Amino acid sequence: MARPLAMAVLLAVAAGWSTSLQAQGFADSFGRWQQQPRTCQLAFKAGAKASCRSVQLDQRNPLVLRLSLLAPGPLPGGLQQLTLAGQLQEGSQPMRCRQGVCELQQPLQLRLASASETQFDGRGLAQGVPQIWPVEGQCRIDPTAIRCVASSERGNRWTVQLSL
Repeated sequence: MARPLAMAVLLAVAAGWSTSLQAQGFADSFGRWQQQPRTCQLAFKAGAKASCRSVQLDQRNPLVLRLSLLAPGPLPGGLQQLTLAGQLQEGSQPMRCRQGVCELQQPLQLRLASASETQFDGRGLAQGVPQIWPVEGQCRIDPTAIRCVASSERGNRWTVQLSL
């Protein structure tokens, strides 16, 4: 009788270690990388161009990344945000993350799936809901530069070109 109980305890402990290791692996696969670019040029859907103030990469899991850029907006003291989201292409390795902070150490190639634009007033309040479009495009994300091009079926086009 003691032997089946001991085996059950060992299996429970092993399952706990396995779950802990899996959780730790997942915990280290998501987070954020953020920088202030040296130079940055954005082209929004409507053709408006702006210089961005910050760039941020959010890695939600090892395959999906979201690139967000903040630029001065058309409202006095306001900001506009461009967000491009997509999946890492084959051959690209996810960023290394630890406790929610990621490091961009190697080039990433991203196949884009969506673009969104959000306007903020001078107090930082969103002016309406973000506008979101399905897109096709690519981002090349290097530790020293980022270049993206995206377009929608309706002919809208977004571009990002920055150096870090």
